[in-house]
Amino acid sequence: MIKMEKHDLVIVGAGPTGLFATFCAGLRDIESLTLESLDTPGGQIPKFYPIKMVYDMAGIPGIEGKDLAEALYKQAQLFHAKIVTNSKVTDVKQNQDGTFTLEVNGQPAYTSKSVLLTTGIGSLTPKKMKVDGEDQYAEKGVYYSITSMDVFKGKRVAVVGGGDAGFDSANQVSGVAQKIYVLEYSEVIRAAERDVEELKSTGKAQILTNSAVQKVIGDGSKVTQLLVINRKTNETTTLDVDVVVVAIGHNAEPHAFKSLNLETFMERYVKVTDDFQTSVKGVFAAGDVCQTKNAIKLGLLAVGAAEAYAAVDNVKKYLNPNASMFGQHSTNLNLGAQSNTPKPQTQTPQQADTPIIQQDQHREVYATPQTAQKPSYTAGDTPGASKKKVK
Repeated sequence: MIKMEKHDLVIVGAGPTGLFATFCAGLRDIESLTLESLDTPGGQIPKFYPIKMVYDMAGIPGIEGKDLAEALYKQAQLFHAKIVTNSKVTDVKQNQDGTFTLEVNGQPAYTSKSVLLTTGIGSLTPKKMKVDGEDQYAEKGVYYSITSMDVFKGKRVAVVGGGDAGFDSANQVSGVAQKIYVLEYSEVIRAAERDVEELKSTGKAQILTNSAVQKVIGDGSKVTQLLVINRKTNETTTLDVDVVVVAIGHNAEPHAFKSLNLETFMERYVKVTDDFQTSVKGVFAAGDVCQTKNAIKLGLLAVGAAEAYAAVDNVKKYLNPNASMFGQHSTNLNLGAQSNTPKPQTQTPQQADTPIIQQDQHREVYATPQTAQKPSYTAGDTPGASKKKVK
């Protein structure tokens, strides 16, 4: 029988909202555990946007995504919080005594007096084109995010997707790329006009509308060409390219904790009251995952942080009804600089076939593997086309 850890609060999700909630829990002297399904804290930002600039954090003129994630993690560790990665919460069950059992990677792992959901819109996986050669050249010229500019230096780049994400990607690499093609499936460019004009001003870009990718072509080790069809004329074009960036969006898998039967709003958000309590007593939510019925939801990092602070204050009152709603100003503390920030614990893929117990100096951690998610995308495919080659 597995001995499960017991906690006062388990925070589900270590994205920006979850990491700030972890800090707030420490500020309110709440013993907590934070679980993250990905292999690193920070949520989707370090995974998909590590070198993209973030400008809407109060007091920070601009910061790269990976640096923001690192700063949030260091802040969360000011109170030496325990954060465990590769830990996908697959279910939450309420026990007869009002506590909760959290199932991680398909197995019961933790019990807690309260739960705070900070899972965002769910697990994201990039949408694929679903064309020949795409999987073969993944990470060999086909990419779904921009993690390093070195990949694009002096290269001919095709960006698939003419929306905001596509033009944002194209503008990101425009300073180092030799040539840029933007391929839009429809006849209308959907990106912000300013982003379109910025790309045009580089003199490197060619924007192709009504364009669907039919095949990624390579020499076995790298991408060399892209076969594209014009959906209006049925004419095919072979583009000489070195790199393909697929920017057609993501599939979101909402975290549906089936045993809780949480009340939802607009079939997407977990419905919460003004104190960020869900329809299940003891379960709270903050950030993009939740919505109050009459509020306008802004998907901003700053909003998530404010909701995390308020939610944790209400968790404190739930755990201790005699506690003050507001704890203290952080300026009253003398935390000092944390020079030795601990690394997050991780549930590793080597724990694949049988559950094991991972020991640390304080407690036992139950570990099982994480299941990969499959994205989906349907690209246009029109038969009977004439062919030409463009360099």
